Amino acid sequence: MRKFLRCMVVAVSTLFFFNGDCITLKITCRAKGIELELLQKLVKLWIKSTGNQHEVEIVTLPHSSNECFALYKQWLSAESFDVDVLMMDSPWIGAFGNVLTDLKKFYKEGEIGEEDIFATIKTNMYFDGKMVALPVYTDCEVMYYRKDLLKKYNRSVPDSWQELYETAKFIQEQERKTNNRFYGYVFQAKAFEILTCNFVQLIDAFGGAVVKDGRAVVDSQECVDALVFLMNCLKNASTRSVLNYSEEEARGMFQAGNAVFMNSWPYAWSLMNDPSTSVSGRIGVMPIPTGNVEKGKSSGVMGGWFFAVSKFSKHAAVAADLVKFLTSKEQHKFRAEFAYAPAYKSLYKDTEILKKNSFFSVLSDSLENAVARPSSTFGKDYPRASHEIFNLVNTALTESLEEVNVDKIAKKYLGRLNRKLNKIIDRQTKPKEKKSSKSLFQKFVDMIKSALGSN
Repeated sequence: MRKFLRCMVVAVSTLFFFNGDCITLKITCRAKGIELELLQKLVKLWIKSTGNQHEVEIVTLPHSSNECFALYKQWLSAESFDVDVLMMDSPWIGAFGNVLTDLKKFYKEGEIGEEDIFATIKTNMYFDGKMVALPVYTDCEVMYYRKDLLKKYNRSVPDSWQELYETAKFIQEQERKTNNRFYGYVFQAKAFEILTCNFVQLIDAFGGAVVKDGRAVVDSQECVDALVFLMNCLKNASTRSVLNYSEEEARGMFQAGNAVFMNSWPYAWSLMNDPSTSVSGRIGVMPIPTGNVEKGKSSGVMGGWFFAVSKFSKHAAVAADLVKFLTSKEQHKFRAEFAYAPAYKSLYKDTEILKKNSFFSVLSDSLENAVARPSSTFGKDYPRASHEIFNLVNTALTESLEEVNVDKIAKKYLGRLNRKLNKIIDRQTKPKEKKSSKSLFQKFVDMIKSALGSN
């Protein structure tokens, strides 16, 4: 009997370690900038920390945010266990929160260091009282500018959008005498999620909003003023190519030395300051300027990416351990070396980080005042709402190039957008018809009884 029990112990132990060795987690990641390269390095460190007990397969996501969301919707709706850890944009967490794992049951009290995470970021970590995601890095748009060109033309760093426009237009006129590819301001106006981000932060700067008191208000005068301003920038201080620009196309233009100003995310800093670029060492960073002195503010749109564990993962505990490692303060500091903004407030006082990314002092203030995209209002319908925003804004900008009356165009398209957004909101609040709780068999019995009773 004892021999039998010893054999059983050996068999169970062997099975346990065999299964442990065979666990292969799948994690998704974007390929923008050097995100994929950084994740590959960190995954190797985590595997080593487990004694090489586990393996990790990285699934590269499509470049399009909408395609990513659709892919996640497909996986999670099918209750697929093929992917364990999901890299998620902040607006998606509310949409998928009910099919994400509560991470707190795998962590000790105080292990994450939540008290050091920015409050604006912490709100995205929770769904229905459960911690379902942890930040990989945070994001808030900033404005990059050429220090050397402002000095050359004796112009100060602008405080407002109007000052930026005037400076951009003036320097563009001067520089194009020798470089016909030069523009004052490049931005991202492709019919894509980045245009929603740019529009949200611009109308915030002008004192407007997408949603107020549960209703869409993009037809307000503040929003009209913001869109008219952007149209004038496109016509007089930029290139029509921005209508097809996302982040990397705009960075390419600025990095080549062909623009004075560019709004983008923090990740672009380290790439543009590589010694091989033509603008290295000549770049300054400022917050997104204010548009309306009385009502607007200087901030930026909140971004940021998170890791979450699928509720359908067969290895939730191991996946949660991987997430904890990848999102630790130590790894936030590692990513900060490459200008990926940390979610931990204390790291903005770290001398090593500030030495490499001096603009983080600007970014810290912006994060405290950042404006969020309206994902909390639209929930699962956020991608649809965002699609309406970036499509109609892109169309309005395109039409403005051929028309003189940009104010009329702005009112037409923003009125249309307001109606579409409110339809989405109304569809959410419309009472749903109650589905019958009867089983298929019971329905069949009732049908037979009805048929017999009618004879």
